[in-house]
Amino acid sequence: MTKNDETIEFHPSAGVFLKSDHLITHDDLERVFNLYTPFVGATSYAVYHLLVNELPFTTNQMQRQDHNFIIDSLNISLPNFVKCRRRLEAAGLIKTFYEKDAIGEVYGYRLLTPLSADKFFKEKLLAGLLYKFVGEARYLQLERRYDVQGQDELSGADISARFLQVFQHQNNSNLPHTPLTYQEASPQVDTSDFQFDDFSEMVRGAKIEEVKKHRNFLVAMHLTYGVNETTLAGVVNQSVTLDSHEINESDVQRLLRQQTPQKKAVTASPMQEPKTDVPEIKNAEARALIEIANTTAAQDFLIYVKNTLKNGLVLKKERDVVDYLIAQSTLSMPVVNVLVHYVLIGLQNESLQPALVTTIADSWTQNRVDSPEKALIQIQQHQKANQERQEKRFTRGNKQEKVTPKFVKQKDAGIDTKNEESLQDGTVAAALAKLKNIKTKN
Repeated sequence: MTKNDETIEFHPSAGVFLKSDHLITHDDLERVFNLYTPFVGATSYAVYHLLVNELPFTTNQMQRQDHNFIIDSLNISLPNFVKCRRRLEAAGLIKTFYEKDAIGEVYGYRLLTPLSADKFFKEKLLAGLLYKFVGEARYLQLERRYDVQGQDELSGADISARFLQVFQHQNNSNLPHTPLTYQEASPQVDTSDFQFDDFSEMVRGAKIEEVKKHRNFLVAMHLTYGVNETTLAGVVNQSVTLDSHEINESDVQRLLRQQTPQKKAVTASPMQEPKTDVPEIKNAEARALIEIANTTAAQDFLIYVKNTLKNGLVLKKERDVVDYLIAQSTLSMPVVNVLVHYVLIGLQNESLQPALVTTIADSWTQNRVDSPEKALIQIQQHQKANQERQEKRFTRGNKQEKVTPKFVKQKDAGIDTKNEESLQDGTVAAALAKLKNIKTKN
């Protein structure tokens, strides 16, 4: 038995252990019923409520209950229980643990407190599911129900009493140390790095070997579109083929593009508009470019350059070439962003040409360009080399002017115009006479 299995098979006689880090109150159950039930289902709510009610009676590990009491109490089948439990796990209301002891299989269910209403509506994944299942009218009604109660605002001065005005501070009181571990049910999202193992567990319909086979591509999609593990897993689940249970990379890209519409992804300081000639990047502009390249996903940066700087549209082949560069894992995402800016703005191309982009990327890879700063230096060196080659080519193309020696110029300056004309006439007459003499002899 592995926790990556699509379906978990166990017998109803498997033991059940229950635990909660915090007291789950009636208000918590009410929030689960109003906010979670629309997308986890009524049976899943019944399972959660039943397990909460059983918490006070499961303290003795020697007298364990099995899953028959859940199935009989709710009149559901074992597969339906597994299905409901998985929905509760995905919503962050239950964590499941498995082990084998001397008696047999045992499943530990850790019941988590639901999110507060304020945090629930700020959590886009959960709030989006609620909106999808209940519609706009009911969603707004629930949002108002958990909003500010009574008057919207109270005016006047705050005259409330302070603690020390009413109570005495007890310096010598010794309080027992009882560490409290309070954990709310919230989707686990690691913003520091992409947790591939956690992501693999959330992928359904494909085996772990199939997911690992597409590791580089999936990490590239995370970097390119800036999505977390949960969102990317949902997209991958939609792309898994039903017959062969394989991940369709084209469908993953298509779904990600649909979920990331044309948007203004960059709010940093604007860069200068491109000029006809390619000037050397100034320090302020270079810093702005480096900042944007470091903090923006590759696809969002492409949208920013094409839409904002060039007032154009992002083409499919441009998205594909950016995805290809990220998937190769040879250039970092900030370097790819600088490359996109250089090709579209620096070289004044209308679109990203795959041949040109991959040629530059190959050159930068060979020169070990691993940061935006090195990329800008590489661009300047390339521009300088091109300028030198153009100057040499221009010099060879022009005819060299005949340089008259200085002493000849000085000598010619001493002869007046009349003497020069008479000298030329005498030379011509002598040449004609010589030619006439040659003809007579013949």
